[in-house]
Amino acid sequence: MNCARFFTGAAFLTLLHFSAAHAAPVSSWTKTTGGSAITGLDTASPVFGDGTASSGNGYQIYAALPETWTLAAVGDSLSFSGSVSFTIDGNAGSDQFRFGLFDTHGSNNNTGWLGYFATNSGTGGNPNGRLWERKDGNTTAYFNNADVSASELQAFAGNPATTFGTGTYAFSLSLERTDTGLRVTWSITGTGSTTYSIGGTYNDATPLTWSFDRVGLMSGGGLNAAQASFSDINATFASAVPEPSTWAMLAALFVLVSACLLRRHSSRM
Repeated sequence: MNCARFFTGAAFLTLLHFSAAHAAPVSSWTKTTGGSAITGLDTASPVFGDGTASSGNGYQIYAALPETWTLAAVGDSLSFSGSVSFTIDGNAGSDQFRFGLFDTHGSNNNTGWLGYFATNSGTGGNPNGRLWERKDGNTTAYFNNADVSASELQAFAGNPATTFGTGTYAFSLSLERTDTGLRVTWSITGTGSTTYSIGGTYNDATPLTWSFDRVGLMSGGGLNAAQASFSDINATFASAVPEPSTWAMLAALFVLVSACLLRRHSSRM
């Protein structure tokens, strides 16, 4: 047996196992705003609306992450992603689809949270899509973007600018700790025949939190949605520093390979 190749392959598989260990579907949602036309709250595929006009509007839901994930070291990252199919009457208003990563910040309800959320561009007097950061000391619900609740970090038009309508979209919000702060990357991208896209990257030099324990989804009153059907919703945490169990596995592999090499050496004498 080629011990060196065995060790390389085993070490790779160990690290691969480590990097995938913190990917999890997001389910067990809690509705905080909206009507009764909502299903799938106990799955990673919730559905807003029953297909009738505007029945998919006005929902806010959140789910707890498997644990509080802290971006403690440079290179640590956390992402929230999924897919959504909208049935929309015409085109939606801007800021009407929102998705975010949050820190409950000691709150025992749905107000006062910190974190980030991103939104679509669309129609209206201010048609840009935006990236928001929740303000410290806020007393409002997690997707509130009033001046006292959230800071606008980025704002620009999507492509096409005001055409956010019926279609299927992939969405993603990712956070990565850097040596100068927190890199926030977000996107909404049409899939299949849907050509819309928007997204950006923002380097936050003074993040208000490094820890996150909730994700959220929202459909605004101006979304004009008969239905919003979500799927493949996942949260993924990756640490730049392997956990003690990973180091232990690598140490055990090193011992096995050392024994293998000694045995080969002895057999040749």
